[in-house]
Amino acid sequence: MTPLVLFLYSQGSQFDQTHLLTIAICLLCIVLIPFFGQKLSKEHQHNAIVGIVMFAIIQEIIDYSNRIVMRDLNWVEDLPFHICNYVFYIGLASIWTKKQFLFEITYLLGMGAAFITILTPEFKMLNEIDYILFFVYHALIVVFALWGIFVDGMRPRKYSVLKVYSFLWIMIIPVGLICWISGGNYMFLMEPPEVSNPLVFGEWPWYIINISIIGLILMCLAYTPFLIVKTESK
Repeated sequence: MTPLVLFLYSQGSQFDQTHLLTIAICLLCIVLIPFFGQKLSKEHQHNAIVGIVMFAIIQEIIDYSNRIVMRDLNWVEDLPFHICNYVFYIGLASIWTKKQFLFEITYLLGMGAAFITILTPEFKMLNEIDYILFFVYHALIVVFALWGIFVDGMRPRKYSVLKVYSFLWIMIIPVGLICWISGGNYMFLMEPPEVSNPLVFGEWPWYIINISIIGLILMCLAYTPFLIVKTESK
């Protein structure tokens, strides 16, 4: 497949030419948006946030409109209860309100989840629109997190990893109930994702425990740079 497959989509595979190009574009946007954001005046930063939020909302409208065109919406697939769904909406609220805990969730939980999803997606997209918006969606999560760090100057606080990890496990309870009622697989609580990822292994329920432990490790790694800087500044 050639780079033009981004616009002439057919089901791809992990790390093929199209996927690698997509990753490169995501990384470019993830780096450039916060980079240029920090160079803007406060007024222009606010205007940029308005633009980012509007763009995020519009892509959500396009996403669900595309699903309606391609197939009927259903309880099994279309409720916004995956981890990245939570973090996406929390990230939107974070970049708009600049609330500390919302930022911590977006950064500590979203960075790892979104990056892993970009690198090891489930290739079940409906069409080229779904393909593009899938990666836009997850790249935006990382943009929200890095905007908080590099533009708004926010930092995760002491014990923020514990708080965010507790929040994650609290989310599992209602989402598990929703999965049981709807027959869905939100947060992949019923069966593992169909991805080629060495971090996802084991049968139910052990893969959930494995993923949660790996998630905690990723949160600790995300917090480590700030811990090092804080220690060196003393």
